[in-house]
Amino acid sequence: MKAARNQALTLTEILVASLIMSLVTLGLSGVFLAGRKHLLGTRTRVQSVELGRFFLAPLQMDVRQDLWGSNCLSAGSGCPGAQEIDGMTFTPTYERTPGFAATSLIKVRLRISWTEQPAV
Repeated sequence: MKAARNQALTLTEILVASLIMSLVTLGLSGVFLAGRKHLLGTRTRVQSVELGRFFLAPLQMDVRQDLWGSNCLSAGSGCPGAQEIDGMTFTPTYERTPGFAATSLIKVRLRISWTEQPAV
């Protein structure tokens, strides 16, 4: 009769298994951290687009040829100013530059600045 083989794990086997498990865990944590960074960047872009839309929507009807000489974009002043949203103050700046040389188009760039509130 054969003697029963001892089924216990050796220290070397346990160390190799721990090393493999550590490498897998580190690899997965890198994937999760990269995903979180991508999610935060995407969230920031979406918020930026919505904020720009908030400031540009009231001006949509002003961008007409028959009203161009009397609106805030053509005059460069009188456009909506600072707005407070959820306790943060957003300040828009409208920059006007000539568009294409062959046309009378004017390019308007909207820049919005704000100060982050400290985390509580």
